[in-house]
Amino acid sequence: MQDDNSHAPNTPLARYIEQLRAMEIDIEAMDAQAARIRQDNLEFVLVVATDEPAFFQLMLPGVWQAAAATNRTLLLETANDVMNTLKAAKLVVHNEAVHVSVEQFVEGPDQGVALIPGLLELLKSAVAEFQERLGMGEAPRVH
Repeated sequence: MQDDNSHAPNTPLARYIEQLRAMEIDIEAMDAQAARIRQDNLEFVLVVATDEPAFFQLMLPGVWQAAAATNRTLLLETANDVMNTLKAAKLVVHNEAVHVSVEQFVEGPDQGVALIPGLLELLKSAVAEFQERLGMGEAPRVH
């Protein structure tokens, strides 16, 4: 079943989308290289470069918002501690928000698709670990 006709079915991202939908994962294309995955009220972003299908990045952006009074040193130390604990997950502090991601090299989309469910759980674990240490953070800003 191919609902999304905006991308050729043989592109790496289209193969991820088709196979993840078959696994009943809520996924939709955002553009030619990125798709949004919705799970447990979270929005993940899957990025698969068309010129390098052996590499993908799975992100969970904006999982924690800093307040003006946030101790930046504590924030950075906590991000480093969580990365050191979970090893594969990377935390980035940018524009007063914490973003979590994981990057993988795979033999192709089939292997990548097989990893996605576990990597979704890894990113959720990273968020839970971060929030356990620093609390829930500020409410996300509405533009």
